[in-house]
Amino acid sequence: MVSLDICFVVNAVGEGSIPAEIATAVTRHTDHTVDILTWFDSGPFAGEELLDVRSLDAPDSALGIDPATYRRATDILSEYDLIQAHHNHSGAFAKVIARRVDVPVVSREGNTRDGFTRKGRIANGVTNPLASRVVCISDSVYQSFTLWERAILPKRRVRRIPNGVHMDRIDETAPALPDDITPSDNAFLVGNAAMLYEQKAQDTLIRAVAQLNRRTDRPVELVICGDGPERPRLESLAEALGITSRVYFAGLVERRAVYAMAKAVDAFAMPSRWEGFCSAVAEALAAETATVLSNIETFRELYDGATLYHEVDNVDGLTGCLEVLLSDESRREALAQTGRNLVEKKYTIRTVAQQYSALYDDIVG
Repeated sequence: MVSLDICFVVNAVGEGSIPAEIATAVTRHTDHTVDILTWFDSGPFAGEELLDVRSLDAPDSALGIDPATYRRATDILSEYDLIQAHHNHSGAFAKVIARRVDVPVVSREGNTRDGFTRKGRIANGVTNPLASRVVCISDSVYQSFTLWERAILPKRRVRRIPNGVHMDRIDETAPALPDDITPSDNAFLVGNAAMLYEQKAQDTLIRAVAQLNRRTDRPVELVICGDGPERPRLESLAEALGITSRVYFAGLVERRAVYAMAKAVDAFAMPSRWEGFCSAVAEALAAETATVLSNIETFRELYDGATLYHEVDNVDGLTGCLEVLLSDESRREALAQTGRNLVEKKYTIRTVAQQYSALYDDIVG
């Protein structure tokens, strides 16, 4: 087996970055070495001491590139045995540069097309045929490709490799809620960890928590770890529903704080409108927390049999699922164990690193 020097190209990197998680895992668990080139900027992340992280500091313009940035990226990427592109903007340029310097490139597709802009779909779609392999993190991601994308990309070049979970980090983390959150006595705690975007449908979750509080004498409270443009609207919704004291917005927290929260709550909910994988769900399952998901194709593909499901944006359905977990402790415990077993079997970060290693070996030969 040949030891390869690999460069991951990303828009930016920091705490909780999936490309950083994969890069550190490949470096730790295989014979290959991964560095990271960020197009714009970088922040600290767990395991960064294992990698060489460089930033291009590309201009903040409509194109996000100038001749100097292109020349520097070309010089850096020509040093490597293989390149892996992760984000639409930087990835499109990386695939073009890889072809120019004759270095094989992998394009990793981390979300369904629902969340892409038209420009992003076009830039990604027209450059994917330049890649030696295109990695989709779920079959649902590939199925979301438009007809023209699939027409110009041979199916034989497409592979499926999911995201991975750090079981060791989760296991060594004690249950705890984020700072300054003190739940009511005997509260049934529901957790959610995601950026506050329309995609994540936290509005549906807040409405369900309000409805469940009207149905039961036991207080039901929600802890949301994450931030984003939807936060003011979500806070206003909680106020309008009269449950401001039942919803805790923790803001952005470190990944270990997400693990701790997932262990501390009674149930975890992710009512997303679309997803490519959603690592927070796999982490909650690894933490042995019973989980409720929206009935979207991705979640059915990845987690079927290990969670409860409700239809997208169906408040009554989500409320009913949470009520089952609140009232039936044995069901909650059974789902928690099933979820843990599923992640141990399919989604550990070591397993994912080994799948990438096998892919690289296949490409380079």
